[in-house]
Order: sequence, then structure tokens, then C-alpha cells
Amino acid sequence: MASCLTISDYAVVLGKTGQTDWALQLEAMPVAPTLALINNRVLQYNILTDTDNTTDITFIINQDLALRLLWLLQKVLAQLATVPENAAVMLVLPELLTNEHVLAGFIDALRRTFPRLLSHPACQFFPYGRSAALMALVAARQLLHGGEPLVWVIGVDSPATTILANLSLTMAVTDHQLNEPVVWSEGAVALALRRSNTGLNCHYLASDATVNNHTDETALAQLFTAAAASVDGPLSRIYMADNGDSALTACWQLQYPRLAPVITADSQLALSAYVTGELGAAGGLYRFLHLYLGFALSSHTGFTLQCEISARLYRAVAVFSWQQASSISER
Repeated sequence: MASCLTISDYAVVLGKTGQTDWALQLEAMPVAPTLALINNRVLQYNILTDTDNTTDITFIINQDLALRLLWLLQKVLAQLATVPENAAVMLVLPELLTNEHVLAGFIDALRRTFPRLLSHPACQFFPYGRSAALMALVAARQLLHGGEPLVWVIGVDSPATTILANLSLTMAVTDHQLNEPVVWSEGAVALALRRSNTGLNCHYLASDATVNNHTDETALAQLFTAAAASVDGPLSRIYMADNGDSALTACWQLQYPRLAPVITADSQLALSAYVTGELGAAGGLYRFLHLYLGFALSSHTGFTLQCEISARLYRAVAVFSWQQASSISER
């Protein structure tokens, strides 16, 4: 029985990169952020516009987050080879939509804008920020194992909109002013998952909730310990949801020694948000797609761990490897 995951279609928009091919080449061709002066500090951000004037953000400041998310969804769905309709959709959303009233309003607007997108009875919503991508992956795998031939996972978020909408900006900056470490960005990622005899094999996939915002990360400690015990070899690559913010780094860094049994001198940290900017909920799905393509293109081998840390509550960890049909044991 097919037990691996394969991605049959995908599209990405990130920050200023409105085309999938460009968005996936940011490591080789990074995009310089726009700078804005706020209280004598310089904020860095990347946003997608319909014009070449990327510093004109008046329409962002005056735009509701829900409208911005719908606009980003339009941009990413237009690039897909197949339209995600009449299939289960797992929608990965920012934590700002956790409020039931706000979420209900967004879903209503979503149904009006994309009438066929949520037509399948198994569609689900995950308004849990960065960790939501791996949480949605759990549900997607269950549906695939239950007989669904195809499950879409679609993530969208705009941390830049949230930040910019609450600030009074001055676009002129000087060279001597220090930048804030985080590049606030936005993005939308859509991918179609199927089961296959060849593809991504999941060794561990779980999420947990933290009970506080301090550095005593009990949830992450448990997830790292279990993830390390799930594999019989070292981790070749570790994707962390780190964006340069010291508080976010501290969340995983203090628990990192729990992965020591499966870390060697050859294990590599992958901190994609330093290149893409902070993508919020879309970031977790981007990292999953990035690691999948790394395996599919044979640039990744061995075991890869993905760790996602939501701003408010959830943490999620997964461990993957790539398997060919001939190497999968009979079940």
C-alpha cells in the first residue's frame, strides 16, 4: 500500500516575489527589504504589490487583514495547474483568526470570493500560525489514508500587514540607524498532496501546546525528545522557524540539546526566514515544501527535522526522509 507523500502541484508567492519560480530561488537571489523609520528604529519589510513601486504601502496600511489574505490567495491560486475544487482543503491561517467571530467572518468572505474552494465536506481550518502547517499535515495524511485521492494544503498570512497597519511610518531612513532584526513579510503557499510508493516518508509528526511564553519550553522539550527517538540515524538537516527575534530563538535553542543523540558535525540548520522574511502561518508550509523539493531534487538525503513555533500557543515537530518504491517494506 502506498505510504509516502508526494506533491503533484504547488504554487508560492512570498513578499515581493509574485512568481513561484522566483520565490523558490530566494536563497540564490535574495530580495532586499524595504525600510521604514519607526521611533528612530528601522523596520524591514517585504510586501507584494501590483506595481513596481514597492515603497508605496498606503493601500496596505488601510487594508483589512482578511482582505489582504484573500488577495494573496488569488495570486497563488492563479498559478496552479489544477484548480483546488471538489477536493478536501486544509487551510492554514494566522493566529489572529483564532477568535471564532473573526474566523467565521473570514470564512464567509472566503466562500464568497472562491465559491468552489471549500465545497468538499472534509475541508478544515487551522488558525494556529506557524505550527498550523504540520497540524494540517496530520489531518491531510489521515484523509489520504482514509481513501481521499487528493488533499490540498493552502497557507496564507501577512505579518507585514499586521505590523504596518498599527504603525505610523516614515519612509526616509539614514545609513547610521540600526535595523530591527526581523524582516516582516507575507506569503501564500498551495500544494496538492497524494499518496505514492515513492516520496516523503514521515517518521514522526506531532504537535503540543505550551502553557506559557517563557523559555521553559516543556512542549518543545517533549517533542524534540520523541523526535530524536523516532529515527535510527543522524539528522542531516534541521528546519527551524527562526526569524532573528531573540525570544523566538530562545524557544528552540534551550531545548536543542535534546536532539543531541541525532546531531553530528554534518547536521545543518536551515533558517529560511532569514531569506524569505517572517511569513507567519505561510512560513511553516513554505518550509515543508522547501524540504520536500530538496529531497525530490536529490539535494537532501537522510533524515530532516522540521520544527514550527507559533507565537501564542502551539509547537509542532516532524521528521521526514525520502524513500523509493523499492526501499519501502511490504506492509
